[in-house]
Amino acid sequence: MRRIAQEYGIGYDTFLRRALGRTGRGARYLAKITDVELARLAVGTGVPIERLRGMSTGAIFGRLNADIQSWMLTEEGREGVEQLNVTLGLMVRRMIEDRIKDRHTFNG
Repeated sequence: MRRIAQEYGIGYDTFLRRALGRTGRGARYLAKITDVELARLAVGTGVPIERLRGMSTGAIFGRLNADIQSWMLTEEGREGVEQLNVTLGLMVRRMIEDRIKDRHTFNG
């Protein structure tokens, strides 16, 4: 929505008010956009409703989750997850060591 507003050269809140009739508290909360609002947006932008639904945060994360799960089933994915575990383990160890070092230095 922000990109659409930007393309029209207007502010986000102005776009929400003019395109969807949304004002006041909660106007920016689009997780529960209505079918009527989607239809207005589709007519105004020329983007099909199903494509607009696919742009929601939930839809995007759903596709991302499915892609990650598929990737993890491959040998490359398993190796990537193992490397990620090693990297995260090293990062956590360094953070703990730094915290211990900071406490030791702070306490003298």
